[in-house]
Parts: sequence; structure tokens; C-alpha cells
Amino acid sequence: MKINKTIRVFGASNVDITGFTEQKLIYGDANIGHTVTTPGGVGRNIAENLHRLGFKIDLFSVFGDDPLSDYLIKSCKELGLKIENSLFLKNASAATFLAIMDSHNDLALGISAMDIYQKINIDLMRKKIFDLAKTDYTVIETNFTTEILELLLKEISNTKFVLDTVSGKKALRATPLLPYLYILKTNLLEAQMLSGIEPTDTKSKEKLVAYFIDLGVKNIFITTGKDGVIYGNKEVIAQRDPIPSTIINTIGAGDSFVSGIVYADALGMDIHKMALYGMASASLNVQFNGAVSTEMNVKNLVAVVSSR
Repeated sequence: MKINKTIRVFGASNVDITGFTEQKLIYGDANIGHTVTTPGGVGRNIAENLHRLGFKIDLFSVFGDDPLSDYLIKSCKELGLKIENSLFLKNASAATFLAIMDSHNDLALGISAMDIYQKINIDLMRKKIFDLAKTDYTVIETNFTTEILELLLKEISNTKFVLDTVSGKKALRATPLLPYLYILKTNLLEAQMLSGIEPTDTKSKEKLVAYFIDLGVKNIFITTGKDGVIYGNKEVIAQRDPIPSTIINTIGAGDSFVSGIVYADALGMDIHKMALYGMASASLNVQFNGAVSTEMNVKNLVAVVSSR
């Protein structure tokens, strides 16, 4: 089904360097394994996933002028991602994410070097936003500062805001934005940091969902790892188990989850289907050794959904 919806993604583009150990990870020692270098970044990953699902995407990111930035820019252009509205900074290095995976191919430790996102000129950003065309959805994430995120909400109108909280400490940057969000995607740790509620059982997780709904979030999705996702809106609070998958790499799974829920919403589906499409999208992603699966497309996504 053709989607006549436009989306602008404001978010990070970075180079992912992912290390895999051949045996159980031993801290404080040199582990034998291998590394994979791929284009990544929460914003860029979401944009690529949505592009592969047939949306018209405008990626607003930040690039430097070093070789790693050239690598990122080239990868976006080869995919057909529109990045012309992004910021291109002189004498700046690309953002990088170093990930160490455990023996289950799940993230054990990550180092996020995102200094370039602290170099954004707020006045230049304001001028850029003023000149941008309207879109149906605006996806934002917390690699941008609170000041930038608040600017986006103030200057962009007639759009559905979708927010990914990215990580624990960065999630706090989203606090002032919560009442204005159409979709919030977060995880248990990030949701706990934002709310002060410690989720210990199903009841407390439901309380966590209700907290964000009461703040004004229209649709909230809290991913819970092996327990799937708990989600809700003013009409319902529910939970969905993950889809069994052969896990190759979990980096980017949350980003693909966002693309799945946006895809379902764009087709007018209810929140239960949104959660299902989110889990299906994540399932496709974890079976690929990279931040975004090359198998991500509508046909494969629908096939996973139909199997449930």
C-alpha cells in the first residue's frame, strides 16, 4: 500500500563500531572477537527504516568534514535519503558510537561520542527550521539538547511529534516536551528516569504508562527487552510479548521499533497494531548484523506481522 505521508527526522548520524566477542565477555581483559563498522545514529537509523518502508523522508542531522563524516554522507546519498537541510560543520568530526556486545549479541557496554551535537548554533538552527516545509510527522530524539528540542516544538506546527528518548541520561532532555508528544517511545530505564517510578511488576509498569498518558502523551510505548513492550493511550493499557527471533545484533532494534509504529499509525491502525508492527520491525532488525536491516521492507514486515 502506497503511503502518502511525509516525515522529517531530526536526529543523530554517527559511525557505529561494534565489537563481538567469541566467548563470554570478560571485563578487564582483552577479549578475542571481531568488529563491524556501519553507518548508524538514532535519527539516521529511523530515517533509513522509514525510507525502506516507502515514506518520503527528510533527514535533518549534523555532519562534520572529516573522513568519517564523508562516509556517513555518502551512505545517506547512496540510499536516497534527503539530507540537504542538514547542518554541515567545518573543522568538526563525525559522531561515533562504540558498542561492545556480550555472548548473546546484546549490548554490554556502549560509548557515545556525540560532541558535534553540542556545536549547533541555535540561531542558525532557528533560521533553518523557518525555511523547512511542513511534514505529517516530525521525529525527534534526545541527541539534540533540550534547547534545540524546545525550539523544534515551538517553531514547527501542524505535525505529529514522535520522540525516541535514546538513553538514560539523555532521556531527561525530553522532560519539557512530554505534554506535546503524539508518540513517545522509551524503555524501562529511560521511563524510570523520566518519571521517578520504579517498575517492578506488571502493576507498576501499568502505572508507569499511565504517568505519561496523564502528562499528555497521546501514545506511549515502553520497550522491556525480553518481556516485549507495554503501551497505552487514554483508551487502553496493554502489553505485547516480543517476536521470537535469531538475534545477531540488537543495535538499532529500538530505532526500527519506532519505524514500525509510525508505519502502522500512518495507515490508520489502532495502538495494538502499532505495537505489533513495532515488534515485527524490531524482529527483522535483530536478525541483521548492522544498525538497519537490508531486509527491511513492507513485504517482509507484513510477512512477520501475518505470522503472529
